[in-house]
Amino acid sequence: MSLARHVACAGTIQRVTSRDDGRIIRIDVRDRVFNRYQRRAIALRDGGCVIPGCGVPASWCEIHHVTEHAGGGPTHTDNGVLLCWYHHRYLDRIGWQIRMNHGIPEVKAPGWWGTDHQWRPATTSPTRLQHAILTT
Repeated sequence: MSLARHVACAGTIQRVTSRDDGRIIRIDVRDRVFNRYQRRAIALRDGGCVIPGCGVPASWCEIHHVTEHAGGGPTHTDNGVLLCWYHHRYLDRIGWQIRMNHGIPEVKAPGWWGTDHQWRPATTSPTRLQHAILTT
């Protein structure tokens, strides 16, 4: 089941409606997969996998729906974060939590990771890091 959920998270759903004689009368493609423009924007914001300590660059990451698409989550930059294949595949097993706070991804470490279990903004984006340096 976990493999099916992972494939569904990264895949496209296309509904084809046909008549009894086989003629296609409707093709419906759900916007489940982030397009290239959304990917560029998310890559600029996140910089790479949002899990602290993971150094996988944006070009090797997948985009994860923070609120699952199957649960009504939109395919929008405010609901997508970059995760490497490993963290995307095993996110529900390893205990990291991700949420969006006004379009900025935040992560919370699992109980086995250190002692600080607060929600923290997650980014390695050069533009966000530069802003953080200039405002401190």
